[in-house]
Amino acid sequence: MSSQPSTLPKHEIAVSIKEQVEGLACLHDNSTRIIADLDIGDHWFSGYEHSEMARFNYEGMVKTFLYMHTKRFTEAKTARRMKGAAFIYVQFDFDHPPTKQDINYNKKNRFTRKEQQLLKSLGALIHHICADHDNVRIDTTVEPALEPEDIEGTDIKEEQIMDAVERASNLGFSGFSADRASNAKYVLDAYLERQAFLNMGNASATTPKRRFERVSDREEVPHGSSHNRTMKKIADPDSQLTFDEFVDGGRIPDWQRIRDETLDAFHTGVERILDEIQSDEHKEAGFREPVNAALDIVTWNFWPSPFKKRADADPGEQPVTYTTSSGHTRTKYLKNDYPVMASGFKESHERGYKFATLTIVAENTPIVLAIEPVRDARAWGDTEDDFRTSRADIVDRLLEQAQRHVDINKVFADREFDTHEVRHVIDQRDLYYVIGKKKQSDEDKQNIEEVEEDPVIDVQVEYASLTVDGATHDLSIIYTPKDAAIENEEDDNGDDGDEYTIFTTNYRVGPDRAKGITAQYRDRWMIENQYKSIRKYLLPSSASKDCRVRFLYFTIGVMMHNVWRLTNFLLRDEVDVDLGEKPPLRAGEIIELVAFCLFDPGD
Repeated sequence: MSSQPSTLPKHEIAVSIKEQVEGLACLHDNSTRIIADLDIGDHWFSGYEHSEMARFNYEGMVKTFLYMHTKRFTEAKTARRMKGAAFIYVQFDFDHPPTKQDINYNKKNRFTRKEQQLLKSLGALIHHICADHDNVRIDTTVEPALEPEDIEGTDIKEEQIMDAVERASNLGFSGFSADRASNAKYVLDAYLERQAFLNMGNASATTPKRRFERVSDREEVPHGSSHNRTMKKIADPDSQLTFDEFVDGGRIPDWQRIRDETLDAFHTGVERILDEIQSDEHKEAGFREPVNAALDIVTWNFWPSPFKKRADADPGEQPVTYTTSSGHTRTKYLKNDYPVMASGFKESHERGYKFATLTIVAENTPIVLAIEPVRDARAWGDTEDDFRTSRADIVDRLLEQAQRHVDINKVFADREFDTHEVRHVIDQRDLYYVIGKKKQSDEDKQNIEEVEEDPVIDVQVEYASLTVDGATHDLSIIYTPKDAAIENEEDDNGDDGDEYTIFTTNYRVGPDRAKGITAQYRDRWMIENQYKSIRKYLLPSSASKDCRVRFLYFTIGVMMHNVWRLTNFLLRDEVDVDLGEKPPLRAGEIIELVAFCLFDPGD
């Protein structure tokens, strides 16, 4: 049976697609991801489900034809591409990729000629919009990679997992609140529940609520616009300033006030999670103080360009000239409303938000104790107003936050934190550090050459001192062969090909003890997967320019990570596996549980 005419005029369908694609183009860099996230109206092609051979769902098949026409593929090439790129058919909610015959059958028997033409026009519209966004890939050679969850088989029962997740989340999210009217339609937990789903589903706040309704136990869930307003209130500082909020005769920046407001709730959750881990019931399996801690920086891409077209520049406005990472000179006009906390990345065409974290280095409980927003200089914004949060200030605040919860013995950090000021800050707190050092001086290169050529020793230690703010500190500089873990760090810092790496420590060490120090440093690599998990599973899609939203969403993502780690800690007695690096409950699995047990649905 052929489809019946759409109950919605085609120009209204086109307007809906246009608005969605333009919004999603700010979230994704690939046209396939944009099509996968489109919300297809139930009655746009109303006769579809009445036809025979309805083996492929309505929404997925509409997206298949939009994908085909956007990419300008034939039916045969579409089938080959869907078979070769699992991301496509999985995100279109198919159990298996359709064949060429399936695609042809559905076109002829499930869509009228007018609807087929409409699909072709919509595909052309999507292609045109994506072509206008230089960050969106529309070429036919690149498809998003599917990263399937590596779910390990265990004997844990579903009830045990749900009990543990509910227990952990009730601890972790208890500190969040918002200044809302007493007659608000939804309790705050309803919004936190929805945000938890968005974080773990890599979805945006504007995701149509019917998608969330399918998995929520609530009779009614908040709308996206209401959701955004409420989440901003959670991170919104008090409008009434205090005297403490004025420094050097001026008001402190809004981003700092937002940070402080959000972190109060975060630290309430951290404290309760640590109390659970250190309770008499679990104390022997938890961590022992003083702890070792690792510093790192997590990035979150922000796709919109900081530049505007020449035609949009104001009369007399001056462009900026900057040099790209490839050495080319560019002259551009800057947008006036570009987010103040968006940083430049190593590659000049990339940009986004950066957040520093401090994490306990422990086998079963790598809990994130502290978060700090990072703002690095931007190649395209070399002006007097451009600023960079110093690494020393970042480390000082991270340590201040973390030491509210635990005693720290030693701090590990990579060369992202290789500054004398950072070493000074840690020394001032009477803590030990092991920090990677960049190969900057001829002396470093000479020392490495000497140890490489020595037939007996493979580790060399040099002693030095540094002076910051009138305080002098001694340090040991360690030259050591790099192993596979350290080699990963070398590659990230642009020292490919070298066989040795350099560390600094405020221990006074000889070559033998230096080996033990660097071996401890390697332990920090056990938490490297943490940062991958946060980026991969625990951040939502967001095009928001509001730093309240960005920082809050990242903070919630980190708390989700802590909840995940605590959940596995509570389940440790149920399985006979190492829960440190490969816990039985993978981060991606929590998405299947969050809407059902993360919060009590209430009334």
